[in-house]
Amino acid sequence: MDFMNLPFYSNKTLFGHDNTTNVVAAEVNEGASPAEAVIFFRRNGKVDSEKREFHPFVLVTSLRLLGGFEKEWTHRELSGGNDYKYCVFCKDFSILKSLLAHLKKVTGSGYGSPKAPYLYFSDPVNQFLLSSGMTLFKGMKFDDVLRMQIDIETYCAPEYEFPNPDRDSDRITVISMSDSSGWERVILGTDYDEAQMIREMLREIKERDPDVIEGHNFHKFDLYYIERRAKKLKIKLSLGRDGSLLKSHNSRMNIAERTIVYPKYEIYGRHIIDTWLLAQLYDVSARELESYSLKDIARHFRVSPPGRTYVDHIDIPKLFLTDPEKLAKYSLDDVRETAAISKILA
Repeated sequence: MDFMNLPFYSNKTLFGHDNTTNVVAAEVNEGASPAEAVIFFRRNGKVDSEKREFHPFVLVTSLRLLGGFEKEWTHRELSGGNDYKYCVFCKDFSILKSLLAHLKKVTGSGYGSPKAPYLYFSDPVNQFLLSSGMTLFKGMKFDDVLRMQIDIETYCAPEYEFPNPDRDSDRITVISMSDSSGWERVILGTDYDEAQMIREMLREIKERDPDVIEGHNFHKFDLYYIERRAKKLKIKLSLGRDGSLLKSHNSRMNIAERTIVYPKYEIYGRHIIDTWLLAQLYDVSARELESYSLKDIARHFRVSPPGRTYVDHIDIPKLFLTDPEKLAKYSLDDVRETAAISKILA
């Protein structure tokens, strides 16, 4: 089916005014002058990229607000009768920051204030997509996007109840990986030491080059644990498509009556999906999930693998010492369930 010929793609408000297809990611180099975006495309099973200049912008109600601002800027008057009549463009983000400081000074309101007579979109990628009219994944089917799933299992000493990546006695025991092409791999701690396991994971990600990396409770556990162990082992988590490191910042998400505080991870040129968060967003309206554990969600959606291996979480550390093959099967079933749940909820 030619998706680009379906009527809803003609709605430029929803899908943007640019018809470029197969865009799987975009990143912005805020330090460049002029500012530039890097666009990643997946075509015929391969990923390539191109750079494109763009000018960051602020929407204002009146050009009089720019009076006394001496740095270079241009503008375009917008159609319609809404408040923000003008789009003011800057050559780069350093000028844009100066403009925001100027607008705050002359109006007395920061850009986050509802009283401010100007509007600024602080996410640079959002700025690029809005100004260029591009839309991620346009013209692609869900299965055209290469999605990789990752799950880890860990060991902690018997005297401890919960794993802690900062303890010397803790370690990663299994890294299970799969992707939407049908590929699977288990990196087992009986075959590799922990540093080798992490390096093998990095090598597979670089080689397979997924557009999306998925996990369950991924931000709060798997990525956090991997990051802390890698730091302890002095391994650089170069997960970005440009070779950059895994990054994180403190974040919060309000879902119905719950506020979830978590470290939000980001990977240059790739997207991260956490099915634990998706399940909670789904359940805001459904209100039918027994819990947000991976196994309960998989049973709810009837996507548990045939002959699924179940292990009590209390037994996971001991199982690494007594039956690592069973632990490997358990972890591999975790990534299979994550893939199936993501296909439903993502």
